[in-house]
Amino acid sequence: MNPSPARTNDEQLTPEAHSSTEAAEAQPRHSLWRAVARSVRDNIIAEFAVQAVRLGSFVLLARELTPDDFGIFRVLLVVSVLATLTNSTGLSDALVQRRDVTTAHETTACWVGMLLALCAAAILYEASGLIAQVMAMPRLGEGARLLCIPVLLDATTIVPNARLRRRLNFSVLAAADVVAEMGFILVALLVLWRSLPAWSLPAGLAARMSLRAIVIWCAEPYVPRGWASLKAWRDFAHFSTAAWGSGIVYIFSSNSDYLLVGRLLGSSALGFYGMAWDLLRFVPDRLHRVAGRVAFPAFCQLQDDSQALEHAYLDFFDYIARVVLPIAACAAVAAPEILRTVYGPQWIPSTLPMRLLAPGLALSGLRLGIGPVYYSKNRPMYDLYLHGVRLTLLIIAVLGLSRWGLFGVSIGMSMVEGAISVFGQWLACALLGLSLERLALSAGPAVRLMLVCAFATLVGKTLGSLAMTSGAISSHAVVLVACVLPAALLYLWLERAHAMDLIGRAFVPAQAQAKA
Repeated sequence: MNPSPARTNDEQLTPEAHSSTEAAEAQPRHSLWRAVARSVRDNIIAEFAVQAVRLGSFVLLARELTPDDFGIFRVLLVVSVLATLTNSTGLSDALVQRRDVTTAHETTACWVGMLLALCAAAILYEASGLIAQVMAMPRLGEGARLLCIPVLLDATTIVPNARLRRRLNFSVLAAADVVAEMGFILVALLVLWRSLPAWSLPAGLAARMSLRAIVIWCAEPYVPRGWASLKAWRDFAHFSTAAWGSGIVYIFSSNSDYLLVGRLLGSSALGFYGMAWDLLRFVPDRLHRVAGRVAFPAFCQLQDDSQALEHAYLDFFDYIARVVLPIAACAAVAAPEILRTVYGPQWIPSTLPMRLLAPGLALSGLRLGIGPVYYSKNRPMYDLYLHGVRLTLLIIAVLGLSRWGLFGVSIGMSMVEGAISVFGQWLACALLGLSLERLALSAGPAVRLMLVCAFATLVGKTLGSLAMTSGAISSHAVVLVACVLPAALLYLWLERAHAMDLIGRAFVPAQAQAKA
C-alpha cells in the first residue's frame, strides 16, 4: 500500500504541532467514549432497578398464580417480540446507521412502521384463536388480543428511539425500561387484587409495552409532517429488510434447541438444560442490555473512519472479554455449589451440561460487538447469514447427538457456539481490516485473568469442601462463599485500574477530566 498524504504531512510537522494534531484528533474519540461510558452507566443503573423490581414482582406473583398462568405468559412474551419485530429492528436501526438522516427519511420510516404495525396488530387479533389452538392454551387468545394496542403504541417510537440512540442518550431509554417494569408489577397486582388472576400477567405485559412507548414518545415527541417518500424508502429499504430478516432468524435460532431438547429428551431434561444455559448466559445477556445496545450507535459514528472503528472494536472486545471469560470459568468450577445453594439439590444434574456448555457460551458472549460492526458497516445480511448457519448447525448437533442425552447435546451446542463465534469474529475482522490473530492476542490479558480467577475458585472450593468434610462447617452456602469470595476479591484487585477508568468516564464531568 502507498503511504497516505496525511502521513507524509504529519512527518513534516514540528513535534509541538504534531502533538497538537494528535490531541485534536483524539478529542472527538475521547468525547465519544465518555458518551458511551455514560450511556453504559445509565443502562447499568436501569438494569439493576429493572431486575430488582422484576425479582420482587415475580416472587409475589408466583405465590398467587399457577404454573399455567406463567406458561401462557411465556408464550405471550414470544408473541409480543414477533409482533413488534418491525418496530425494534429494521427501520429504527436504519435511521441509526445512516450517516445523514433527512426529514424525508424519518417521515417515511414513521409511516412505513405504522403501516407494518397496523398489519401486525390486525394479524395478531385475527390469528389469536389459531395461536391458542396450536399451543393448546385456550386462554392465550384473549391475552394475545390485549397486546394489539401496545403494538401500535410501540410503533410510534421508531423515530424517537432512533434519535435518542443516535445521540447516545440512553438515559431516557433506561428510564423508560424502569417505568415500564414498575407499571408491569402495579397493573399485574391491581388486576390480581380485583380477583382476575388469569388476566394479571397479560395485563401487566400490555402495561409494560404501553408505558415504555409513552415515556419514549413524551421525552422525544415526533409527529410526521408529510407523507412517505419512495426515494427515501429506497435509501434504507435494503438495510431495514435485511435487519428485519436477521431478527426473525435470530429468534428461531435462539429457541430451536429448547424445543428440540424438550421434544427428544423430555421436559425434565429440558429443565436441567435450560437452567444451565440461563445461568451461563445471565452475565452476557446483562452486558448486552447495558453495553451491547450502546455499541451500535457508537460504532455508527465511526463508520467512515476504519482505523478509529478498529480501535473501538478492540477496546470493546477487551472489556467484554475481561468480564465474560473469568465469570464463565468460575461458574463452571463452582457449578454444583451454585446450583445446590441457590436453587436446591434437585438441580444438581444441571452441573454436567453447565460445565460442558461453558466454553462455547463464553465464546458466544464475546460476540456482543460483531452485530454492531456488521450494521455500522452496512452489512446486516452478515448477521442473517450467521444466525442462519447457527440454526442449521444446532439442529444437526441436537438431532445427531441426542442419543447420548444431555451429555451429547451439551457438547454439540458448545461446539456450535464456539464455531459460530470464531466465524462471526472472522467476518467482523474482515470488515475492519483486522486480522483474527491480532484480535485473539488482544484477549491475552482476559485469558490470564480467567485462569487466575478459576484457580482461586478451585482453591476456595477445595478448602471449603475439606472444612465441610471435617465438620468445621455444615452449610453449603459457606462453601459457595469460599468458592466465590477469593476469586471476586482477586478480580477486583487486578481490574481496579480498568474499573477506575470506566468510573471516571461515566461519572466525572468532562471539564474535570480535561483539567486532569
